[in-house]
Amino acid sequence: MLARYVPGMPNPWFAQHKYHGIPVNRNIKPISECKLHHCVGPAATVEKAIAVPILTPEHLWGTFQVEAENILTIDGSLEGNERERNKRINAAYAKLWLADNRFQWAGLAAFASKQVGCGLLHSAETIAKNRRERESFQLSIGAALPGAEAAVGTQAATEAGAAYMARKLGFGNVHLFLDIYPLHRFFMERGWKEFSTYLERRHSEKHSVYWAVNRNKLRFGTPFVEIRDAFDLIEQGNLANSVEKLAQHEQVNILQKIMYDDEVLRKLLAMNQYAWATGFPTGDYMEIKLTLSAECRTMPGFTSWFSRNKSAKLWMAAERMIFVNQAAKQFNQLLNSPERPRVEESLRAIAVGGGVE
Repeated sequence: MLARYVPGMPNPWFAQHKYHGIPVNRNIKPISECKLHHCVGPAATVEKAIAVPILTPEHLWGTFQVEAENILTIDGSLEGNERERNKRINAAYAKLWLADNRFQWAGLAAFASKQVGCGLLHSAETIAKNRRERESFQLSIGAALPGAEAAVGTQAATEAGAAYMARKLGFGNVHLFLDIYPLHRFFMERGWKEFSTYLERRHSEKHSVYWAVNRNKLRFGTPFVEIRDAFDLIEQGNLANSVEKLAQHEQVNILQKIMYDDEVLRKLLAMNQYAWATGFPTGDYMEIKLTLSAECRTMPGFTSWFSRNKSAKLWMAAERMIFVNQAAKQFNQLLNSPERPRVEESLRAIAVGGGVE
């Protein structure tokens, strides 16, 4: 039986929302609990009035944004600690799908975000390996030989490149989550009608949000047409096409602007692509793949690959979308095959903090 989230009903993944059952533009608290105030009435008379807090669309959107920020907050901060934050993002996406199987994009995103975690792990291992080798060489007799400075410089540059890649991966991972997780939560709690009606009210400046992106590049909460189209398809039950629409939004509207347009990242991706395709230099490149499992390792039938052509450009949206749509198609096929229990088992492992191994 497919999971379907019903607002207000017991659910192992989400507690009842605090404004469940309260219509938009109605009072949040009973009148009896509201404060009585004195105010100036007509002809400067002293009157009594009750201040009643109202549930506005902006306030409602703000609750889901705070929920997303709380997931990402570690020791009171939304900065740094990319690998732990990545695990939380993976788990949150997995929980969305486990609570409601209509959220097929979220299920795929749990695996994609886990793959980001694999990239963060690879970067950390690359930095540590090159640092050990560089420090060992600097202490050896070889450090006095001609060309030693260049060799050490290459390793230092590799460390710096891996660190930059990790920062950009973490940044993109976090801000995509801040954009798209609240969209799912609003839809699942309030339904398609309110979602469609109030989508454009999300980007209000009335409620403070964490958004460390230059507003000239991407304004927070922009109601891109792909968002409305995708959730309309979810409402209709056209899940495979909803994934394609959200993937277009994710990759082009968000990640292209905040990650892939970065010139330094493009150069690093080009070097990684060449090393992966040719095997030179060995050891430091990262495979561009997506494994539809909780682990990083390649699994036959559960892995999609980006082009291994040495001139392929991951940062170009058109080339990247071929890879993304291929993974989405494979995920859809697995969900509609005898392998579905294995996929669900992996998502349950991710939901409780597993994966990235």
